Amino acid sequence: MMTRTVLTAAIAASLALPLTLDGQTKAAPAANAKAATLTALDYVEIQQLVARYPFAVDTGGNNGYDYADLFTSDGEFMRPYSKGREQLAALARGGTLGPTNTVHYITNHVIEPTSEGAIGREYLFELGPPQPQGARGGGGGQPANGWDIVGRKAAELARTGGHYEDVYMKTAQGWRFKRREFIPSRSGMTPAALDPPRIPADLPKDAVPGAEQAASFVSPTKQTTLTALDYVQIGQLVASYGHALDSGFGKGENGEAYANLYTPDAEFAGASGHAALADLARIQPRGPEFVRHYLTNHVIEPMPGGAKGKEYLVVLDISETGMPGSIFLAGHYEDTYVRTADGWRFKTRRLFPARPGPQQTQNAAGAAAAPSFVAAPAAKSALSADDYLAIQQLVAKASYAIDRLDDGGRAFASLFTPDARLRAPGVDAKGRDSLAAFAAREPGSRGPLYVHEFVADHVIQSAAPRSASGRVYAVGLRIAEGETPGAIENGGHFEDTYVKTADGWRIKSRTYVPSKLGPREKWFWAPPAKAN
Repeated sequence: MMTRTVLTAAIAASLALPLTLDGQTKAAPAANAKAATLTALDYVEIQQLVARYPFAVDTGGNNGYDYADLFTSDGEFMRPYSKGREQLAALARGGTLGPTNTVHYITNHVIEPTSEGAIGREYLFELGPPQPQGARGGGGGQPANGWDIVGRKAAELARTGGHYEDVYMKTAQGWRFKRREFIPSRSGMTPAALDPPRIPADLPKDAVPGAEQAASFVSPTKQTTLTALDYVQIGQLVASYGHALDSGFGKGENGEAYANLYTPDAEFAGASGHAALADLARIQPRGPEFVRHYLTNHVIEPMPGGAKGKEYLVVLDISETGMPGSIFLAGHYEDTYVRTADGWRFKTRRLFPARPGPQQTQNAAGAAAAPSFVAAPAAKSALSADDYLAIQQLVAKASYAIDRLDDGGRAFASLFTPDARLRAPGVDAKGRDSLAAFAAREPGSRGPLYVHEFVADHVIQSAAPRSASGRVYAVGLRIAEGETPGAIENGGHFEDTYVKTADGWRIKSRTYVPSKLGPREKWFWAPPAKAN
């Protein structure tokens, strides 16, 4: 991760990076317009809107209308250009879609208020799912396990990696996309501007029939059973999943941290109850620095007695030799959550491996993972929902500051306190001048359209109102460009401390820890031999 300057931080809500790009469609209104105030629930609802997007576009649900109803009645997707409910629904239809198709992995969601609503941006990488056996001959450039990081192809602009530029509008049904544009990743400080979108000849001149119908999902502001803090705490539970499973944290490193994320009678992958879930966790490869399970696109909905959720999973085998890593597994989870005396916990969890194409049934699969870092999320915290969201925004903006090389590295440094320290193998930077110098190294490949550092599974803990610690997974993905193939270049996690300053939340310290599997004799567990 360090070889491509993966160490990053983010800008707190009071120090937002601009979300517009030279030569691209401008997402923000006039600079002198006064921005509206977003509540914690507004942030949650916009996050939920964006989390739903991959499920809608990858499944083609409801004949494409699940996708179309994420937009306003006159909403636009820029490339390929589609406007209005009927065109957007047609854009979301396709023969390879189905209920277990998972392609769009979205991370690093940044939200900023505007005078008319809000704007946002997110990183995207797409995964090419495994082809049926024998469908591709040798020499095709696809890893042995069949997975590929989909890169830019001349005739297939939409299947790539890059970032989205969004405009959100609050409607009677809740927050919706007013406009969404995909910007493919390109290296260099002065990449060529994208071609303008082509307007379809059949663009409706009048209101699209059916556009006035209610959207097919109910926004969080219309759901009265969960608060903004409930959404945040359930998000923390799911974000904790990989940390507990991969690191082996818990009493005696014996799977307790993983099992403590569930209710005492919970079920997952054929394991029921605390002891069986702890046994399941012990089978997994793990180590205190090990990183493997990345979860994105977390959708949460209230239900009687608690809540339900779903999220995408990709299991990445990060190389420890400097060679490109590989994709072990991808798919999605479907969960139910209940609020206990100790906080929100998993009641049930099912894993559905990714499979392209229409399917009539969804087959559950066993063998997977689960959440937490150091301990299961507590029922009470010194932080408010606003604090959690501000720290999430701080870290989410990290990648933009360093991948884009904004302000020659000074934007990166401004995310830290003046006396902050950043450490990694071969790196020890202290103070903003040193941090800016670190961010400005290796400037050749980065620029305003470049994406490389993807972060996920952000866990935040606090025992005091104005300070917190955090642990977040990071992976450096090389998006295919020209003849250069895509690859998993590096990965690990950040260990952070945050403080609340007069200017908002800032990073006080950050340590990057490359992923490393623990010694087999310490971290691998096998069942006892049967007696003769």
